[in-house]
Amino acid sequence: MEKASALKNPDFKFTPGELVALNNDRSLMAALVLTGETIATERYGAYYKTFVNLRGDTMIFDYKNKSIVRNCPVSVVLFDATPQPPSEQRLAGFVDNLIRRPDERGLISQFDRCLQQASLPRDGVRTVQVRSSEVSAEALAAFPPSLREHPEAVRAILMDTLASTLTARTGISMLPSSIGHAVGGVMSMRLQNGDDIKIKLAEGDYVFDIKLNKFAKIKTAETNVSATYVYGAYMRVNFSEPLLNTAFISTDLKNGEVAVLPAGQISNDDFAAYQDAIRGLYNKFADALAQPGSTWLKTAASEPAIEAQMAAARETLRKTK
Repeated sequence: MEKASALKNPDFKFTPGELVALNNDRSLMAALVLTGETIATERYGAYYKTFVNLRGDTMIFDYKNKSIVRNCPVSVVLFDATPQPPSEQRLAGFVDNLIRRPDERGLISQFDRCLQQASLPRDGVRTVQVRSSEVSAEALAAFPPSLREHPEAVRAILMDTLASTLTARTGISMLPSSIGHAVGGVMSMRLQNGDDIKIKLAEGDYVFDIKLNKFAKIKTAETNVSATYVYGAYMRVNFSEPLLNTAFISTDLKNGEVAVLPAGQISNDDFAAYQDAIRGLYNKFADALAQPGSTWLKTAASEPAIEAQMAAARETLRKTK
C-alpha cells in the first residue's frame, strides 16, 4: 500500500486502499495475487539446502465486468544453506524476506515495477499466455526428491517463471497461466479485506507451450582447488495462435551456464546450477524476442529458420501491447 501511494503512471490514478466507485465504468482494481509457494529442503553432506519460490500476478482488472485488463506475472527465488534443518520460523522468515525485500528480487518491488510500467490496452488488443508445460522423466530426476514427488509444482514453476521473464524483458501483458490458477475458466481469489472475487480467465489468443527435456553437466577445466562445469538446460518452445492453428515458433533451445565448484564438493548438489541454466535460457530467449540479432539464438536453436520465426513472433506480439 505504501508503494502504491507513490506510484507515477500517466495512464492510471492510483487510490490505495479506497474501494470506491468500483462499479463505475472507468474503475479498475489492482492487486498482487499470490498464486504459488514452493519450499523444498534437502540434505547434501553436512548442509541442508533450501529452495523457496513465490509466484503471483500483478493484476489490473475490471471490477464491474470481472475481466482482466492488464496482467504482469511475478516470480522470486531464494536459495539458502544451513548446518541444521531450517525451523518453521526460519522458513517463514525466508518467505517474508522474498515478499518485502526492497531490491528487484522482492515480490512487492516487482509488483511496484509492473504497476509503474502498465498501460491501458487499445481496443481489440490480443492476449498472450503461457498455456502449458511438460517435464520429461529424465529432467524431473534432476530435481530434489521433495519436488519430484510434486511434478505439478515443477510445471507451475516453469510456466510462471517464463511468463514473469517475458513480461519483465519484453513489456507484454501476460494472462495468468492456466494450470493450477483457474477451475472451469474462472480464477477465484480473496482480497485482504475478505472480499471474494471471481475473474473470467479465457485462453490467450497467442500461447506459449514448453517442455523441459533434459539437463547436462559437463566438466570443462580442473585444478587442485576447483573444477569448472557447464550446466545445460534443454527445452522445447512453441508459440502459436490456437484459434487459427498457426505456429510462429517451434524449436528446441539449449543454454549453458558456467559454475566453478570447490574441489570435493558434493557432486549431486546441482539443482541451483540447473535453475540458473533455465533462467538464463528464459532471459536470452526473451531478449531475442525483444530485439533481433541475438548471437546466442544462432547456436541455441535447433530450427534453421529460427530468425524468420522470431521475426513473425515479434510482429505478432506487437499486437498485444
